Amino acid sequence: MRPTVRSRRLGARLSRYRTERGMSGAALAAELGIGQPQLSRLETGKAKITPAALERLVEVFGIGEEDARNLDELRRRSTEPGWWQDYGDILGEPVEMLIELEVEAAWIRSYEGHVIPGLLQTRDYAERIITVGSMHMRVADIDRYLELRMRRQKRLAEGMRFTAMLSEAAIRQQVGGPGVLREQLSHIIRATREFDVTVQVVPFTADAHAALGDSFVIIQWPDEHDPEAVYVDGQTSWTVHERNGIIRQYVHSFASVQAQALPPRESLDMIHTVIKEL
Repeated sequence: MRPTVRSRRLGARLSRYRTERGMSGAALAAELGIGQPQLSRLETGKAKITPAALERLVEVFGIGEEDARNLDELRRRSTEPGWWQDYGDILGEPVEMLIELEVEAAWIRSYEGHVIPGLLQTRDYAERIITVGSMHMRVADIDRYLELRMRRQKRLAEGMRFTAMLSEAAIRQQVGGPGVLREQLSHIIRATREFDVTVQVVPFTADAHAALGDSFVIIQWPDEHDPEAVYVDGQTSWTVHERNGIIRQYVHSFASVQAQALPPRESLDMIHTVIKEL
């Protein structure tokens, strides 16, 4: 069983505390009275941290009260089942991982080269995307999958920041027909007014950029000291990157896309124009 996003975040934070204090893994393991393999499992989120173990780590690291409370809250939440587990019978691991990332994120930056991102999709638009891409899914399962996708969007109402780079192709492709696309584009405009959502469009006239052929999201956590994560979803595979070097590459790619995109106001003007043309 893979570690959850929450347990990995907790382990990574403890690893950071150890590194900042100049402690080796061997020294900390000896201080805790455990073996290095067990410590490694704690720091990678593969083993649960008990309240007693966390209390001891707080003592060893000399962590202040507020940070200690935050750690304990993260530990507690890492043991709780997520709401998305109610959909476990239809969830594949890639979608489950993406939802875990979204639930924990403070800010998501997204680049989509062909479709509207799931967090901004209307139900009708999403239904067409899911139906076309799921040849063997039962109608009842499609309905539940749509319910799941709509529920994911509650993160926007909860105040999560979302910045989306879209290709002009994504706002012009008539997924579901003109009426569905018209409502979809109107929904995007409403989202930018009601939530902390920024949308920018990369026009057909734009030059090449570093993310051509890619679709990815960059996850930033509430604690700015926690390392970012990148989720990349392809046609047949998916990956979550947490290594700083790879994350920097994707941050650079996102900046490259943004440099070719229209500013937010001009992007909304283009979306309005497409709506009028439908």
